[in-house]
Amino acid sequence: MAPVKFDDIPKVATEVLADDYQTSGYVLKAKQKTSWGGAVLSTQVDVLADDKCATPSKLTWKLPVPFGCPFICVDKLEMDKGGTYKLEASTDKAYPGLKVEVKSDLADLNKTMVGLTYSGVKNIQVKIDHKLTKPQDFTGEVMYACPVA
Repeated sequence: MAPVKFDDIPKVATEVLADDYQTSGYVLKAKQKTSWGGAVLSTQVDVLADDKCATPSKLTWKLPVPFGCPFICVDKLEMDKGGTYKLEASTDKAYPGLKVEVKSDLADLNKTMVGLTYSGVKNIQVKIDHKLTKPQDFTGEVMYACPVA
C-alpha cells in the first residue's frame, strides 16, 4: 500500500463542489471524445453572460497520446474566455516509479512548475515541486506507510 497523498484528501470534495455545481448564471458544457489518439475536447459557454465578452467560452483539450507519442500525456490544454492558457502534462515513463508533471500558463516561463513523485520503493513516496527556472527553491515531502503488524 502506497503512502497517502495529503493533497488528495480534500480533492474529491473540492472537485464536486467546484466542477459539478454552477452557483451563478447559466453554463452550457459539452464533452466529446475523438478517435484521434483518444483526445477529449471539452467546451464551456456562459449563456446570458454580461456584455464584457462577446464569446464567454472555455476550450479544454486532453491528449493522452499527443501526435502518436506515448511517452507524454497532455492532461490539460486550455484557453479560457480571457484569452489565457493553461498546460498540464505528465509522464510516468521517464524512470520506473517516477512521475513527472509540468504545469504552465504558456505566457511566462518563470511560472512553470515541475512536480516529481517517486514511489519506486515499497511503502515510501518522495514528492518534490519547484519552478522550472529555479529548481533550488523547492518544496518536498517524504512519506512512509507503516505496514500493519
